[in-house]
Amino acid sequence: MSASSKALLRELSISCKNCSLGELCMPYGLNANEIDKLDQSVSHTKLLQKGETLYRQGTSFKSLYAVKSGSVKITSRNQEASEDVIGIYLPGEIIGFDGIATGEYQCTIHAIETSNVCEINLAEVQENIPGVSQQLLKHAGKAINHGRYAGSVAKVTARKRIISFLLDLSDRYRHRGYLATEFELYLSRSELGNLLNLSAETISREIHKLEREKLISIVNKRRIQIKQMDQLKDILIAP
Repeated sequence: MSASSKALLRELSISCKNCSLGELCMPYGLNANEIDKLDQSVSHTKLLQKGETLYRQGTSFKSLYAVKSGSVKITSRNQEASEDVIGIYLPGEIIGFDGIATGEYQCTIHAIETSNVCEINLAEVQENIPGVSQQLLKHAGKAINHGRYAGSVAKVTARKRIISFLLDLSDRYRHRGYLATEFELYLSRSELGNLLNLSAETISREIHKLEREKLISIVNKRRIQIKQMDQLKDILIAP
Protein backbone atom coordinates (compact mmCIF):
# COMPACT_ATOMS: atom_id res chain seq x y z
CA MET A 1 0.00 0.00 0.00
CA SER A 2 1.38 3.43 -0.95
CA ALA A 3 2.10 6.13 1.63
CA SER A 4 -0.75 8.28 0.25
CA SER A 5 -3.18 5.36 0.49
CA LYS A 6 -2.14 4.71 4.08
CA ALA A 7 -2.61 8.38 4.95
CA LEU A 8 -6.08 8.34 3.39
CA LEU A 9 -6.99 5.19 5.29
CA ARG A 10 -5.94 6.81 8.57
CA GLU A 11 -8.02 9.88 7.78
CA LEU A 12 -11.08 7.79 6.94
CA SER A 13 -10.88 5.68 10.09
CA ILE A 14 -10.04 8.38 12.64
CA SER A 15 -12.55 8.72 15.48
CA CYS A 16 -14.49 11.81 16.57
CA LYS A 17 -12.38 12.30 19.70
CA ASN A 18 -9.17 12.37 17.65
CA CYS A 19 -10.48 14.41 14.73
CA SER A 20 -8.92 17.85 14.26
CA LEU A 21 -12.37 19.20 13.27
CA GLY A 22 -14.04 17.93 16.43
CA GLU A 23 -14.55 21.37 17.92
CA LEU A 24 -16.27 22.54 14.72
CA CYS A 25 -18.77 19.77 14.02
CA MET A 26 -18.95 17.78 17.27
CA PRO A 27 -21.55 18.91 19.85
CA TYR A 28 -19.85 21.05 22.48
CA GLY A 29 -19.32 19.85 26.05
CA LEU A 30 -19.64 16.08 25.56
CA ASN A 31 -17.96 13.92 28.16
CA ALA A 32 -15.75 10.94 27.25
CA ASN A 33 -18.61 8.45 27.51
CA GLU A 34 -20.85 10.57 25.26
CA ILE A 35 -18.07 10.94 22.68
CA ASP A 36 -17.70 7.16 22.61
CA LYS A 37 -21.46 6.87 22.03
CA LEU A 38 -21.21 9.45 19.26
CA ASP A 39 -18.48 7.40 17.61
CA GLN A 40 -20.84 4.41 17.60
CA SER A 41 -23.42 6.44 15.65
CA VAL A 42 -21.00 7.90 13.10
CA SER A 43 -19.49 6.18 10.07
CA HIS A 44 -16.09 7.64 9.18
CA THR A 45 -15.55 5.87 5.88
CA LYS A 46 -17.56 7.69 3.18
CA LEU A 47 -15.31 8.97 0.40
CA LEU A 48 -16.64 10.98 -2.53
CA GLN A 49 -14.70 11.58 -5.72
CA LYS A 50 -15.08 14.85 -7.60
CA GLY A 51 -18.50 14.94 -9.28
CA GLU A 52 -20.04 12.17 -7.17
CA THR A 53 -23.36 12.76 -5.44
CA LEU A 54 -23.90 12.34 -1.71
CA TYR A 55 -27.70 12.48 -1.95
CA ARG A 56 -30.28 13.79 -4.39
CA GLN A 57 -33.23 16.11 -4.00
CA GLY A 58 -36.42 14.13 -3.40
CA THR A 59 -34.77 11.00 -1.97
CA SER A 60 -35.74 9.77 1.48
CA PHE A 61 -33.92 11.25 4.45
CA LYS A 62 -31.33 8.82 5.76
CA SER A 63 -28.63 10.61 7.74
CA LEU A 64 -26.86 13.84 8.51
CA TYR A 65 -23.35 14.22 7.16
CA ALA A 66 -20.32 16.14 8.39
CA VAL A 67 -17.76 17.25 5.82
CA LYS A 68 -14.39 16.02 7.05
CA SER A 69 -12.19 17.09 4.15
CA GLY A 70 -12.71 18.59 0.72
CA SER A 71 -15.83 20.54 -0.17
CA VAL A 72 -19.28 19.96 -1.67
CA LYS A 73 -21.82 22.13 -3.44
CA ILE A 74 -25.55 22.36 -2.78
CA THR A 75 -27.94 22.52 -5.72
CA SER A 76 -31.71 22.64 -6.04
CA ARG A 77 -34.01 22.09 -9.02
CA ASN A 78 -35.79 25.23 -10.19
CA GLN A 79 -39.09 25.59 -12.04
CA GLU A 80 -37.32 25.04 -15.37
CA ALA A 81 -36.04 21.66 -14.06
CA SER A 82 -32.43 22.84 -14.14
CA GLU A 83 -30.24 23.06 -11.06
CA ASP A 84 -29.47 26.26 -9.15
CA VAL A 85 -26.31 26.42 -7.07
CA ILE A 86 -27.23 27.41 -3.51
CA GLY A 87 -23.84 27.31 -1.82
CA ILE A 88 -20.91 25.18 -0.73
CA TYR A 89 -19.99 23.32 2.45
CA LEU A 90 -16.49 23.17 3.92
CA PRO A 91 -14.83 20.87 6.50
CA GLY A 92 -16.56 20.89 9.87
CA GLU A 93 -19.97 21.83 8.43
CA ILE A 94 -22.96 19.48 8.73
CA ILE A 95 -25.39 18.80 5.89
CA GLY A 96 -28.68 16.95 5.60
CA PHE A 97 -30.93 19.10 7.78
CA ASP A 98 -33.05 19.83 4.69
CA GLY A 99 -34.45 16.29 4.87
CA ILE A 100 -35.61 16.19 8.47
CA ALA A 101 -38.92 18.10 8.32
CA THR A 102 -40.44 16.33 5.30
CA GLY A 103 -38.53 13.05 5.35
CA GLU A 104 -37.06 13.91 1.93
CA TYR A 105 -33.93 15.85 1.06
CA GLN A 106 -34.81 19.22 -0.45
CA CYS A 107 -31.53 19.67 -2.34
CA THR A 108 -28.72 17.70 -3.96
CA ILE A 109 -25.13 17.49 -2.70
CA HIS A 110 -22.25 17.05 -5.18
CA ALA A 111 -18.54 16.73 -4.36
CA ILE A 112 -16.59 19.50 -6.08
CA GLU A 113 -13.27 17.87 -5.15
CA THR A 114 -12.27 14.59 -3.53
CA SER A 115 -14.09 14.78 -0.21
CA ASN A 116 -14.47 12.70 2.92
CA VAL A 117 -17.72 12.87 4.88
CA CYS A 118 -18.87 11.30 8.13
CA GLU A 119 -22.36 9.81 8.10
CA ILE A 120 -24.31 10.57 11.28
CA ASN A 121 -27.21 8.35 12.31
CA LEU A 122 -29.46 11.05 13.76
CA ALA A 123 -31.87 8.68 15.51
CA GLU A 124 -29.04 6.88 17.30
CA VAL A 125 -27.35 10.13 18.31
CA GLN A 126 -30.57 11.53 19.76
CA GLU A 127 -31.22 8.28 21.63
CA ASN A 128 -27.69 7.85 22.99
CA ILE A 129 -26.96 11.50 23.74
CA PRO A 130 -30.23 13.14 24.91
CA GLY A 131 -28.81 16.68 25.06
CA VAL A 132 -27.45 16.69 21.54
CA SER A 133 -30.51 18.22 19.83
CA GLN A 134 -29.84 21.77 20.99
CA GLN A 135 -26.29 21.61 19.66
CA LEU A 136 -27.46 20.26 16.31
CA LEU A 137 -29.92 23.15 16.02
CA LYS A 138 -26.94 25.52 15.90
CA HIS A 139 -25.60 23.66 12.88
CA ALA A 140 -29.07 23.71 11.32
CA GLY A 141 -29.16 27.49 11.73
CA LYS A 142 -25.81 27.80 9.94
CA ALA A 143 -27.11 25.60 7.12
CA ILE A 144 -30.15 27.85 6.73
CA ASN A 145 -27.89 30.89 6.56
CA HIS A 146 -25.87 29.29 3.75
CA GLY A 147 -29.10 28.65 1.87
CA ARG A 148 -30.12 32.29 2.17
CA TYR A 149 -26.76 33.55 0.95
CA ALA A 150 -27.66 33.94 -2.72
CA GLY A 151 -30.80 35.88 -1.90
CA SER A 152 -29.01 38.31 0.36
CA VAL A 153 -26.18 39.17 -2.05
CA ALA A 154 -28.61 39.65 -4.94
CA LYS A 155 -29.49 43.07 -3.50
CA VAL A 156 -26.05 44.61 -4.12
CA THR A 157 -23.81 45.29 -7.13
CA ALA A 158 -22.00 42.53 -8.99
CA ARG A 159 -18.68 43.77 -7.61
CA LYS A 160 -19.89 43.58 -4.03
CA ARG A 161 -21.51 40.17 -4.54
CA ILE A 162 -18.20 38.68 -5.69
CA ILE A 163 -16.20 40.37 -2.92
CA SER A 164 -18.72 39.23 -0.32
CA PHE A 165 -18.46 35.64 -1.56
CA LEU A 166 -14.65 35.68 -1.48
CA LEU A 167 -14.53 37.20 2.01
CA ASP A 168 -17.10 34.70 3.28
CA LEU A 169 -14.96 31.81 2.00
CA SER A 170 -11.86 33.41 3.47
CA ASP A 171 -13.47 33.75 6.90
CA ARG A 172 -14.75 30.16 6.89
CA TYR A 173 -11.34 28.80 5.86
CA ARG A 174 -9.65 30.89 8.58
CA HIS A 175 -12.08 29.54 11.17
CA ARG A 176 -11.03 26.01 10.19
CA GLY A 177 -7.32 26.70 10.50
CA TYR A 178 -6.67 26.88 6.76
CA LEU A 179 -4.94 29.64 4.83
CA ALA A 180 -7.47 32.47 4.61
CA THR A 181 -5.79 34.53 1.91
CA GLU A 182 -5.34 31.84 -0.76
CA PHE A 183 -7.74 29.05 -1.69
CA GLU A 184 -9.21 27.10 -4.59
CA LEU A 185 -12.38 28.45 -6.16
CA TYR A 186 -13.79 25.10 -7.23
CA LEU A 187 -17.03 26.49 -8.64
CA SER A 188 -16.86 27.27 -12.33
CA ARG A 189 -17.59 30.81 -13.51
CA SER A 190 -21.06 29.72 -14.64
CA GLU A 191 -21.75 28.02 -11.28
CA LEU A 192 -20.56 31.05 -9.37
CA GLY A 193 -22.72 33.23 -11.59
CA ASN A 194 -25.69 30.98 -10.87
CA LEU A 195 -25.06 31.29 -7.14
CA LEU A 196 -24.69 35.08 -7.23
CA ASN A 197 -27.36 35.67 -9.89
CA LEU A 198 -24.84 37.00 -12.38
CA SER A 199 -23.73 35.93 -15.85
CA ALA A 200 -20.49 33.98 -16.27
CA GLU A 201 -19.18 36.88 -18.36
CA THR A 202 -19.85 39.34 -15.53
CA ILE A 203 -18.10 37.05 -13.05
CA SER A 204 -14.99 36.83 -15.25
CA ARG A 205 -14.98 40.58 -15.96
CA GLU A 206 -15.29 41.57 -12.30
CA ILE A 207 -12.69 39.06 -11.08
CA HIS A 208 -10.17 40.27 -13.66
CA LYS A 209 -10.97 43.85 -12.69
CA LEU A 210 -10.18 43.07 -9.06
CA GLU A 211 -6.93 41.51 -10.23
CA ARG A 212 -5.96 44.56 -12.30
CA GLU A 213 -6.57 46.69 -9.21
CA LYS A 214 -4.17 44.36 -7.34
CA LEU A 215 -6.85 43.50 -4.76
CA ILE A 216 -6.66 39.81 -5.62
CA SER A 217 -4.43 37.58 -7.71
CA ILE A 218 -5.40 34.59 -9.85
CA VAL A 219 -2.66 32.08 -9.06
CA ASN A 220 -3.96 29.57 -11.59
CA LYS A 221 -7.28 29.05 -13.32
CA ARG A 222 -9.23 28.67 -10.06
CA ARG A 223 -6.88 29.48 -7.18
CA ILE A 224 -7.52 32.93 -5.73
CA GLN A 225 -5.12 34.93 -3.58
CA ILE A 226 -6.50 37.85 -1.58
CA LYS A 227 -3.85 40.56 -1.55
CA GLN A 228 -5.72 43.49 0.02
CA MET A 229 -8.16 42.14 2.59
CA ASP A 230 -8.88 45.47 4.27
CA GLN A 231 -9.53 47.24 0.99
CA LEU A 232 -12.01 44.56 -0.04
CA LYS A 233 -13.83 44.96 3.27
CA ASP A 234 -13.91 48.74 2.77
CA ILE A 235 -15.55 48.29 -0.64
CA LEU A 236 -18.32 46.23 0.97
CA ILE A 237 -19.25 48.90 3.50
CA ALA A 238 -18.93 51.81 1.07
CA PRO A 239 -22.26 53.32 -0.08
